[in-house]
Amino acid sequence: IESFIDIFLGVKRKDSLGLFGKVKCWYGVVEAQARGSLHLHVLIWVDGAPASPLEMKQLVEADAHFGERLLRWYDSLVVKGLPEGTHGTCDEELGKKPVMCRPMKFNAAETEHQQDLRNVLETTGQIHSHNATCFKHLPSTIRALRDDDKEYRFQLPAALVEKTHFDLDGDPVLKCTNGSVNGYNPTLVRCFRCNMDLKGIFSGTTALAMVEYNANYVAKLQLDMSVVFSALCGAIKALKESPPKDPEGRIDPAEQSRLLLVKASNSLVGKRELSQQQVASLLLGRSNKYVSHDFAYVYWSALLRELDASEFSTYKSREKDSNDDEVDGDDGIDDEDDVLSPEHSDSLIVLTQQNLDGPC
Repeated sequence: IESFIDIFLGVKRKDSLGLFGKVKCWYGVVEAQARGSLHLHVLIWVDGAPASPLEMKQLVEADAHFGERLLRWYDSLVVKGLPEGTHGTCDEELGKKPVMCRPMKFNAAETEHQQDLRNVLETTGQIHSHNATCFKHLPSTIRALRDDDKEYRFQLPAALVEKTHFDLDGDPVLKCTNGSVNGYNPTLVRCFRCNMDLKGIFSGTTALAMVEYNANYVAKLQLDMSVVFSALCGAIKALKESPPKDPEGRIDPAEQSRLLLVKASNSLVGKRELSQQQVASLLLGRSNKYVSHDFAYVYWSALLRELDASEFSTYKSREKDSNDDEVDGDDGIDDEDDVLSPEHSDSLIVLTQQNLDGPC
């Protein structure tokens, strides 16, 4: 990932030029699949690009030459088809050789490079083929009647497009010669020997969807609902048996609500499952996020007190009693301050994968 950022995004190149031109900033999160393998989801902002998709459309409408250059730029980056002059090879013959071997030497013949690219595309899943997962949201009663090309949840195969162009709404439509191939960059596939799904953000709706997509991966907890309900029940039981009280001895509902979140969060963090790859990555000091900018920490409780100190007053954490230990002791994280910042002992943090690195 660091090589991708330093070299292919051009961050550590003298001219700062990478595959996409000059990159202004990036935000990437590492996600683990169900089997534990790690992969990156990253948003890239290109330096000099219009501030919004709407502004992009206005520039295209006002300057035809700019629109032509933009289409050529997309064509140079994203390919949705198979290399010309290549042939398919059965998986049994290839095995994992194209993925496990090093990239070909730059002075090899172009035909060899193209066939090598085709082999990597075939063995890494870049060329989609339907399986049961594709139709898991389709009711089982009608699954046998499905139309594979119409009811697939990821809308593949895509429609073929002869030439990259702008549609009637002014959005770019990329050339597509094979509807079963996700968008990829040939240089990246050749070097990293892996699949990818390279997309441009052509509209405000798409931009919001991509940001939400990445944000969901940051906050993804990957716990069974039974574990979540167990943590909530344990927290509710502990607070019911020993509720927080104000200086006058009355039960404090606001503090009770806050402690419910803290205790449930502690319990969930303690029960979260990690794959072998995630554990190895953490032990090696690898980050689970790659960003170009620093972000200020915002603590929710401190923010609320700043807005209205009288309404959101807090009290010092009471000493834990035996009931708390009985409920939370199995998790190994039974102190409500364990998920809080040392400087803000009464402040909650967002429960995300970033907690493995430090406070959010």
